[in-house]
Amino acid sequence: MQKRDHELTIAFHPYHPKASSAVEHRRRRIVALLHQYPQGLTAREIREVLGFSKDLAASALSGLFVRGVLHKHGHCYVLAAFDEALEPSSKSWKGFQRC
Repeated sequence: MQKRDHELTIAFHPYHPKASSAVEHRRRRIVALLHQYPQGLTAREIREVLGFSKDLAASALSGLFVRGVLHKHGHCYVLAAFDEALEPSSKSWKGFQRC
């Protein structure tokens, strides 16, 4: 019975390696940037503003998306906290195309 309990614990708590501090730093920078752009930005816009490579940005965005921090609207990433507060009448915001 004890072995079965251990197997159930493993099934419900899968191992997730802790992200490196560099990955967490990139994620925090993306979240901080998206706080400035509640309507969202594309992956390309995020890369250009923050100077990330395509692969590093994709990895960080994927991690944030999987954790529920970001939502996608078309090609744009939006903070989940701002998702309900989008203004549909706005076509652009702070120089970026509205998503």
